[in-house]
Amino acid sequence: MLHVRQRRLALRLFIAPVAFAIAPSPVVAQDRKTVRVVVGFPASSISDIVARLIAPDLGLALGRNAIVDVKAGADGQIAAQDVMRQPPDGSTLFVATNSPLQAVPAMRQPPPYDPVVDFSHIGYIGRYVHFLLVAQDTPFGNVAELLSYARANPGKLNIANGATFQKVASAQLLSDTQTQMNEVNYKGEPAALTDLVAGRVQVMICSQGVALEFLKEKRVRALAVNATRRSPYAPDIPTLQEVGLKPFEVVPWVALIGPPGMPVELIEQLNRALRKTMARADIKEQLERIGIEPGVSSAAELRQMVIDQLKIWQRNVKSLGLAS
Repeated sequence: MLHVRQRRLALRLFIAPVAFAIAPSPVVAQDRKTVRVVVGFPASSISDIVARLIAPDLGLALGRNAIVDVKAGADGQIAAQDVMRQPPDGSTLFVATNSPLQAVPAMRQPPPYDPVVDFSHIGYIGRYVHFLLVAQDTPFGNVAELLSYARANPGKLNIANGATFQKVASAQLLSDTQTQMNEVNYKGEPAALTDLVAGRVQVMICSQGVALEFLKEKRVRALAVNATRRSPYAPDIPTLQEVGLKPFEVVPWVALIGPPGMPVELIEQLNRALRKTMARADIKEQLERIGIEPGVSSAAELRQMVIDQLKIWQRNVKSLGLAS
């Protein structure tokens, strides 16, 4: 039932047919391949929703049809390895997140790939907003009450992790607050949220796009938001900083990536198409609704962000003892 609700949420956010080609650009002239826009997480995940928002415009920019190809599993590693093996002709693109591009190479030894040299960096899309959630049947009305109970009852609460960002964020939260909870790992946020709603776990750090409908229906409660400002879709929820907690150092982001060796002209063409798409008021609104703070960048700026964030991930993974 929850999976159906998540699908309905995704469909309500946008109804956009995949557009057919306009005249081919010089970069990809006469190449009529379909563009595969790959995502590494299940349907109705943040990356899946973003991919379906931007795919039609990317297809138009390349003079091709565009389809979204879900290759979920292994924190996005399966999708990333598929993309890095494809020809650099624009026929395969990757709506990537911090999980495959930073968490996987930081947490798995040896790293299965290099996120800097094994991919072409096209453009930044934005960063996620996450809520600190508790189950509806818990007595916690604010973060102080949650932490007070956790300190008095070590190991009595279960905290759900639906993705690698949540795993690192949960570990940082427990370390910073000197609390002990049982971490329960899931293969995606929808499955973790299912157990939170059912009360099988009591705490979860969850992206806004997945959590928002359940907050509105009062099926879970949010105690704080990990953002620089309060969410316009949940303005009563304070930020982590407002409740006296340190914001999570690792940044959950989403960006457009390609296989290694893409021509500069093609990267620039796709970057322009992405910027044009991101400038649309309807796209901005839909991104914000699913908890993404939109942003744009050049390919070089995205590459530098990947480098900088990888260093932060590596430092945090080491200090929190999360390397595998």
